[in-house]
Amino acid sequence: MGMKKKLCDLCDYVVQTKQKTNKFQIMKTFIFTFILSVFVVSMVTAQKDDKRKVAAGAVAVPTEGIVYSLPQTGIRVHIKATRERFVHGPFQMYAQKMLGIENVPATDADRWNMDEIKLEVFSEPDAEQVRKAMGPAAQMVSLTESGIIAGINMAVKSHEVEIQTQSFLTKNLDKQVKFTDLSIWSFYSPADSTKKFKLVSKNQEQKAAEAAETIFNLRNSRFALLTNADDEPLPDGKSFEVMTKELGKMEENYLALFIGKSAKEKYEFSFEFVPGEKTVKGEVFFRFNDDRGVLPKSDLSGRPIVIEVNKIENLASKQSGLSTSENPNAGKSGVYYRMPGMAEVRIMDGGTQLAGARLSIAQFGTTAPIPEDLLDGAYKLEFHTSSGAVKSILKTEGSTEETKSDKK
Repeated sequence: MGMKKKLCDLCDYVVQTKQKTNKFQIMKTFIFTFILSVFVVSMVTAQKDDKRKVAAGAVAVPTEGIVYSLPQTGIRVHIKATRERFVHGPFQMYAQKMLGIENVPATDADRWNMDEIKLEVFSEPDAEQVRKAMGPAAQMVSLTESGIIAGINMAVKSHEVEIQTQSFLTKNLDKQVKFTDLSIWSFYSPADSTKKFKLVSKNQEQKAAEAAETIFNLRNSRFALLTNADDEPLPDGKSFEVMTKELGKMEENYLALFIGKSAKEKYEFSFEFVPGEKTVKGEVFFRFNDDRGVLPKSDLSGRPIVIEVNKIENLASKQSGLSTSENPNAGKSGVYYRMPGMAEVRIMDGGTQLAGARLSIAQFGTTAPIPEDLLDGAYKLEFHTSSGAVKSILKTEGSTEETKSDKK
């Protein structure tokens, strides 16, 4: 019995020991899991804190870089033109017989004339000069709304770009040249017994004869007024001026019944062209038709108006010779600027030159990297957004603010 009791006590002890061991293992697992959770939460919190610090102004170097473009130059032409709408007179065929006026136009016509041509330049991103700023320079780049580089380490004001719309709408001028006053007399002959007292319309020649008679009467009245043929006291200066002016207008209105009349309207048109990197010869800019006016180059009813852009080669070659660098790190940051070239631009109508100018063309020049020692944050760089040339290089605040160079 005694031995049996001891065996039972030993078994109970072993069971209790195993239970305590299992509880201890469970406790260790729980503690380890808890510590691991706290560590993970701490790491996440630390990362968020780091992001807040970066947002608050801590230096963080982008690894992917910032994509930007250098600008290219386009040429825009503004044309002011006048359209003249002519309508022949209803009594045109009697002009020579009744008034002695020869060669009177017998058909209606539109006549256009180009009055003025002006050239200007504009800029847009160059698809051949899309680059990426890397390293510390990437966090200092300022861009325009279209992605053109505008500055380094400085805020640059953006300017609203005006949209240029090409419109080919014309006005209807027929109302301005419509004949409404054909005579001061009735269009019917007086009724009598020979016509059985019926109203008979006057024919075209009779109407023309009455209009011609009215013209001569107006001329005689104006002549008598100007020469004071009746020896009557003349009206005061203003009244005299109004009377002679109105007599002249009446004569013009009746004379238009024979020689026709016209109305004029002015229009403005704009066209754009972006040259490549080489001289351009014979490029159709737009078209012009004397009867239909200014037309897009796709309308083959007009004669071609061409543009010539002649690149000045000696300037470009000298720029290219000085743009190379012996520094192996040149261009490492990926920030480039342009040295624009020059061109002679001419607008030609066949062998006749309509307009011309010497213009700065960005893509006719050379590109070069900004020196790396100017991209360490100690300098502020501003670019001409129209050409990509360097506008100014200034030291940042805290040092004497002076211009280091001005590369154009």
